[in-house]
Amino acid sequence: MVTSFSWRQPRSWSLLLLCLLLLGCSTRVVYYWLDVAIVWQLDDYFSLDRSQKRLLGNEVKGLMAWHRQYEVPRYADDLDALAKAVVSPMSPAQVSLHLEAAQQSLTRTLENTVPRAVRLARTLTEEQVALFMKDRLSRQTEREQDFARQPKAERLREFTDRMNKRLVFWIGEVKPAQAPLVAQWVAWQYELQAPWLEFQSAWTKELDRLMQQRQSPDFGAQLTALLQQGDGLMDGRFTGYTDQSRQRTVNWLSALSQSLDISQRAHLYTLLKGYARDFRQMSQG
Repeated sequence: MVTSFSWRQPRSWSLLLLCLLLLGCSTRVVYYWLDVAIVWQLDDYFSLDRSQKRLLGNEVKGLMAWHRQYEVPRYADDLDALAKAVVSPMSPAQVSLHLEAAQQSLTRTLENTVPRAVRLARTLTEEQVALFMKDRLSRQTEREQDFARQPKAERLREFTDRMNKRLVFWIGEVKPAQAPLVAQWVAWQYELQAPWLEFQSAWTKELDRLMQQRQSPDFGAQLTALLQQGDGLMDGRFTGYTDQSRQRTVNWLSALSQSLDISQRAHLYTLLKGYARDFRQMSQG
């Protein structure tokens, strides 16, 4: 049985996949260099020694080989299905179905990744863990301070600019009729910013606690639980926010789909088919 991981807590892998999609024609080139990029990034976090680098390199190569053989072909199929769906207005149920496909892909990838991460974590020294956690906690503090001192109007403008740029990439042009949808999304993002920061703080502190117990026999199970059910921290107070966020996302994407005109649908369809073609070619050689 496949364990269900929370799609609402995207980690590094899902962000890397998103970056792949946003890199257009460079998708294949970036994917082929992804193993090197992961090693470089983790080495930068932990200052790994030679044996740790060798272990990490082997684990990443194994993960990438598995991912290319089993997941990349699924991406091609899922993107082809999504391209077919976006040519017509999508209901919330249709949107939810495609989000679930992405969730299942992330679940499978995390299940393959966690045992590898546990093996590496158990080789880390106290100094390496302290260096990593100091950086994570410092970044978290910086985010909280930025949010506290930035005027609301300024942050809303930033969120609006960011969403408009994303939409221009995906649908080619944001029409005046879609401005209320952008404003709605931006308002939601601001509303959830404070609880999201609080959740990130709680999650990071729990990770810090687990890393101190990385030699424990149940470290792998506890790390999996943190990734799987992290929004259950602090007596589950964050679960309501994440459930609400998911439903809002589904409804919003459905509303956006229904607002698209022919040219926007054509733009989105062409992008998705192009990515499907890239992933299919990657899976074949």
